[in-house]
Amino acid sequence: MNPVLRLARQVGVGHNDLRRPVDRVDGLVIGLAVLVGAAIVVAGVLFGLRLATDETGVAAQQQATRTATTAVLLKDSDSSQTAPARWTTLDGTVHTGQVAVSSQESAGARVQIWIDQTGAAVSRPIGLLDIVLLVGVTLAGGLTVAFLLLRGLVWLARLPLERWRARAWDLDWAQTAPLWKR
Repeated sequence: MNPVLRLARQVGVGHNDLRRPVDRVDGLVIGLAVLVGAAIVVAGVLFGLRLATDETGVAAQQQATRTATTAVLLKDSDSSQTAPARWTTLDGTVHTGQVAVSSQESAGARVQIWIDQTGAAVSRPIGLLDIVLLVGVTLAGGLTVAFLLLRGLVWLARLPLERWRARAWDLDWAQTAPLWKR
C-alpha cells in the first residue's frame, strides 16, 4: 500500500465505522510526529548548508593567511609528538618554537609546518574534506538526537491514549461478554 495513503488512513482521513475517537487522536499524534520529523529534516538541511557556508569562509581565510614551510627539529621529538624546531619565513626572519610531528623524529629532521602572517606555527588550513566531515558528523549527531527526542515525546503522548484504549476495550467487552454466555 502507498505510504501516503496508509498515513492518511492512520490519521483518520476517510470514513470508518470501526475507528474509535481514541484511534483518531492516536492518528493525529502520529501525523503530527511525521510533520515534525519532516520539519526537523528541513531544518537540519538548512543548518547544514549554513554551517558549510560559514566553514567555507573560514577555510578561505585560513588558506589566504597561512603558508607551508619546512622546519628543522632542534631536539628529538618526545612522546607528546612535539619538538622544538627552527624555521625561516619568506622575508628571512628565523623563528623557533614547538611544532607537531607525526612520529618519533630525531634532531635535524625536516618537517612541513604551516605558519601565519607573523611567522608563528599554526595548524594546517581546513579543506573541503574537513568541512564535509564536520557538516556530516554534526548533522548525523543532531538529527539522531532530534529524532530520539521526537520518538520519546510521541511515546509519552501515546501513553494516555493506550490507557484510554484499554478502558474502551474493557467497556466494549463488558457489553459483549454477557451476549456470549447465552
